[in-house]
Amino acid sequence: MELEEVLREVQSLKRKVQHLTQEIQSIKAVFLEDPSPVERMLKMRGIKIFRKNPGDRLFFPSDLSPSQKGQFFEMMKKYSFRIVLRDMIKYQDRFHIQDLTHYCSPKIVQGYCNFLCELGTIVKSGKGTYRTCVSPLYSFGPTLEWFIAEMFKRELASSAIYGVSVKQTPSGGDYDVIASWNGRLVYVEVKSSPPKGIELGEVTTFFSRIEDLLPEVVFLFNDTQLRMKDKLVMMVEEELKRRYGRESKKLYPVERLTAELFHVQHRIFIVNSKKDVVANFQTCLKHNLQYETSLSYPHSAKEREKVRDQHLTGKKGHEE
Repeated sequence: MELEEVLREVQSLKRKVQHLTQEIQSIKAVFLEDPSPVERMLKMRGIKIFRKNPGDRLFFPSDLSPSQKGQFFEMMKKYSFRIVLRDMIKYQDRFHIQDLTHYCSPKIVQGYCNFLCELGTIVKSGKGTYRTCVSPLYSFGPTLEWFIAEMFKRELASSAIYGVSVKQTPSGGDYDVIASWNGRLVYVEVKSSPPKGIELGEVTTFFSRIEDLLPEVVFLFNDTQLRMKDKLVMMVEEELKRRYGRESKKLYPVERLTAELFHVQHRIFIVNSKKDVVANFQTCLKHNLQYETSLSYPHSAKEREKVRDQHLTGKKGHEE
């Protein structure tokens, strides 16, 4: 190849690189000017975000690659893995395998430790001892919020943000997870403590945040396999009674959807981790969609009669 031909090829490549650079800058500009679907829906409600997706309080380092985050997300689907992470946070500066075995076997825990060492989220600090790479870690809550937001993105094809702080709302403006699912604004309150660690005041704040945010679908998610009926459902019923009086059980009954999944008027869901977190959320969202669709498009005489009865019952309750 002659020198002139080489120079022409180099100039052609330069022009292509310049063209690609301009296209990238154009895409960046559009991306920066166009807020995410979640932010757009909040802006429509007059709500402005001043913080979202904080990475400094997560279990894993901020420089984890997208592939590594994907691996971590898949492991987070396992309840036993989440329990082990809680224990690691509890003993974050120095822990042994034996410190992490109150829920699963040493063999399972060792496998989790090997995985996290390879991922670069924990390191060996001595003979048979480990420590977390991120320290201090104050709570498992932020990592659980990240997981729920990722679940909406990866499993439900929905935009989502976590650790959200907004300005000028009476309830304080801190939201665990907000997502845009199927054109609906979804708010998820995430509780990593067992039911006995949740106070009525937290449920009161939860309902106040609903009033501020005005989401179409709401979740009160408790990462536990314990029964929801024993405490959390009772606290929700108590708060509804405080807000709406003695008729609250008729107007806003807390009904069982299936197993340990409950709902209020098909849009506020109380969910735990029994069996599978992703499947539980999918069940609730599908139920919401089926209910909303049935109101617009009843498919049979029986369904039309059911919808009519529900409408008349609700109307009568409001008139009373």
